[in-house]
Amino acid sequence: MKAGPKAAVSLEPLPFRPRSSVESERFVAFADKFLRVPKGTGSRGKLHLRDWQVEIARDVLDSGARTVGLMLPRGSGKTTLNAAIALYAFFCWGDGANVVVFAVDERQAGLAFGAARRMVELSPELVERCQVYKDRLYLPATDSSFQVMPASPAAAEGLDYVLAIVDEAGVVSRDLFEVVQLAQGKRERSVLVAIGTPGPNLDDQVLLSLREYARDNPDDISLRWREWSAVGFEHHAPDCEHCWKLANPALDDFLHRDALVALLPPKTREATFRRARLCQLATETEGGFLPPGVWEGLEHAEPIPLGAEVVVALDGSFSDDTTALLLATVSEAPHFDVLDVWERPPGDDTFRVPIAEVEDRIRQACRDYQVVEIIADPFRWTRSLQALEAERLPVVEFPHSPSRLTAATTDLYSACINAKLTHSGDPRLAAHVAAAVVSDDDRGMRLAKRSRSRTARKIDLAACLVMAHSRATWRATHKRRKRAVSFR
Repeated sequence: MKAGPKAAVSLEPLPFRPRSSVESERFVAFADKFLRVPKGTGSRGKLHLRDWQVEIARDVLDSGARTVGLMLPRGSGKTTLNAAIALYAFFCWGDGANVVVFAVDERQAGLAFGAARRMVELSPELVERCQVYKDRLYLPATDSSFQVMPASPAAAEGLDYVLAIVDEAGVVSRDLFEVVQLAQGKRERSVLVAIGTPGPNLDDQVLLSLREYARDNPDDISLRWREWSAVGFEHHAPDCEHCWKLANPALDDFLHRDALVALLPPKTREATFRRARLCQLATETEGGFLPPGVWEGLEHAEPIPLGAEVVVALDGSFSDDTTALLLATVSEAPHFDVLDVWERPPGDDTFRVPIAEVEDRIRQACRDYQVVEIIADPFRWTRSLQALEAERLPVVEFPHSPSRLTAATTDLYSACINAKLTHSGDPRLAAHVAAAVVSDDDRGMRLAKRSRSRTARKIDLAACLVMAHSRATWRATHKRRKRAVSFR
């Protein structure tokens, strides 16, 4: 790999003289001669393009469209194909052939760049002509660049590209997409590729807007649309073989059938499975956290014995919401029980959470059990947590950041589905779990109320469940532990 601005690279043209003048045919020849599979099935082997992938290349390279919209399900090799087409433009489209990649965030955009970088590294002819940086490729012979761009409209201003790829167009910002789209016009030949899977918000997303426009304006040659989906067959079951084949061109090739089987509902929510694996426009964007009957099946009607090693989770409020304390045994399959709950009485607008009482209940728990962690989001409860920590109680903050909640919620869901936890059957905990729905957007997955109404059913114990499960299982799988606290 020739890394760095001072690396010596060859300025000689690529040894590439395809006979065809058709761009897609030239691309196929380029891929066959220079490109290798960067990862996964067939890694390091020749990149053999399938017929359906060549159809996509024709849309991008031969159609003359300024914008190409592509809708495919997860696991269809979108990232690798994007990278291959982008490298062809980068190496073969002459002077200043700038390629840019955008996505919902820089990490996601980096996936396409990472595949392209790896393809360059695996090709002696390409790597000796290209300088490789952390987030871009540079071709000195033609002053061309291949770059991952920050996922913000401001960063996209002033672009001059021959090819722009907007990945995950089902969740990308519309403001960003329009700035990238409006950058065209500076080149006789430039194309914007918007590719992705339908996102959870069906009312406003770039991918579906392109789909709708293409349907309503079939004569507009400036936009090319192609999709693989089982749209129109939403009445079929999620495991319908007919729908799987319609939506997944890579099925039984480099998309393995057992992976789809392993993710069938109820292991994942049905609406999410339909969007991600069948490209169906499932209208249910929020559903109950757990499928019917799952929580009831985890009941083991025994309290946590005194002296057990536990974590205590606190979800606190000031006045309107419930304040809850939940116990969880430190185990790879923890057992849960309610420690205490404080809730505003109906019609009492003067209610305030008795903070001192909550703090005393936590102290009492430290006398009754071996408490290894007291877990809480510090929002509005910083003073109480500091006071408890000053008493040498094992306080651990659990900020409710999207990335952390997404991971913890996913782990909890998997544990419930696979019977990797139990609970004492407390009706308050059952009610809060039943009231919780999953909010799934571009920031990730997390628990939420069904509405923001003051009368909406509470989910505070469910929020405690997410935190307690995350920390109890972490404690059980890591040998190094903080000193447990007991006031016996």
